[in-house]
Amino acid sequence: MRILYTIPTLRHGGAEKQLSYLAAELSARGHEVHVASSRGGVNLGRMRSAGVEWHCLGGVSHSDPLIFYRLLRLMRRLKPDVVQTILTPMDIMGGAAALLTRTRWVLRESSSAPLYVAGLRHRVRHSLARMADAVVSNSAGGDAYWRSVEGAPALHIIPNAIPFDKMAAGAVARATEPGFDPETKVVLYAGRMDAGKNVEGVIAALARVAAEVQFVALMCGDGPSRPYLERMARELGIADRVVFKGYVDNLRELMSSADAFVSLSRFEGCPNVVLEAMACGCPVVVSDISAHREMLDERSARFADPDDTAKAAAELKATLMFGDEGRANAARALAAKRPVEATACLYEQLYLSLLDEAQDARLAVRVSDGEAA
Repeated sequence: MRILYTIPTLRHGGAEKQLSYLAAELSARGHEVHVASSRGGVNLGRMRSAGVEWHCLGGVSHSDPLIFYRLLRLMRRLKPDVVQTILTPMDIMGGAAALLTRTRWVLRESSSAPLYVAGLRHRVRHSLARMADAVVSNSAGGDAYWRSVEGAPALHIIPNAIPFDKMAAGAVARATEPGFDPETKVVLYAGRMDAGKNVEGVIAALARVAAEVQFVALMCGDGPSRPYLERMARELGIADRVVFKGYVDNLRELMSSADAFVSLSRFEGCPNVVLEAMACGCPVVVSDISAHREMLDERSARFADPDDTAKAAAELKATLMFGDEGRANAARALAAKRPVEATACLYEQLYLSLLDEAQDARLAVRVSDGEAA
């Protein structure tokens, strides 16, 4: 089977990382896998080493019309059996190209309803998606969003997965920061810094426990809210204990040795970084939203209302003081049930079912033509 994935870039991000896992695994299963994006990134190497072929689309922005024409030309040349689009820019341009080339098209939903606001771009995405062959969401929230869209195609839920054995393998040295005592508790955040991720809630909770717990908070990632968050840490008097590290290459090592991983997002799809923290055995404190409840329960995590700073601070303090080893072990066991191989198998079955439907439709047309003759 020849599969083409389209995504804006292969840089840092959960959707990009998930694609790298899936594409590499399907290539290992013997399928011919292609990935097209405007830019490469940190996830490209994993796919190339597995035999996935990458096609650079270029363009000056994610909405550059040249990307659409290059995708159209690529699809006509490759003649893929299935095209899967990932993230809104490619759902629009890649989806349109798939429709014009009459290629089986799967749209992957990586988030949930709160991400999308009214606007022309989302109306165009809805209109095109009604002509897709399937929409695959990685969470119940994403699935519910598409069930609210009139005329949506066949809907499926395939959760995110992780290479559990690699994430959980081997002990690592405890994470330390220059200038901090080795016994200092380490709090970890990883992800995009924007309004939806509610990183300001994390910093506010840290400020509440600063007088009671000696900690250093490692803030990994970047985004439009970072300048505001740095200023917030200064104003709350904890700037010397909150380290903004940007994107890092040793996230697994940090997760494996941190005392707590915190995510207070207001909405998510199926958050990749939380899965990774679970696999690494890092105790997690997460917002009490449906996306986190799909992955975790009271025995495996501590929950807090994302807008209740006092509650978040209390749960974080308890985690740092008591360790939460039992919850961390339970979370690791849950993460072990999400191997990449199982997710790849579900996608493979979906693609094959779409091809079978296409073949049945062609046979029906031939029979009809024969009867007419």
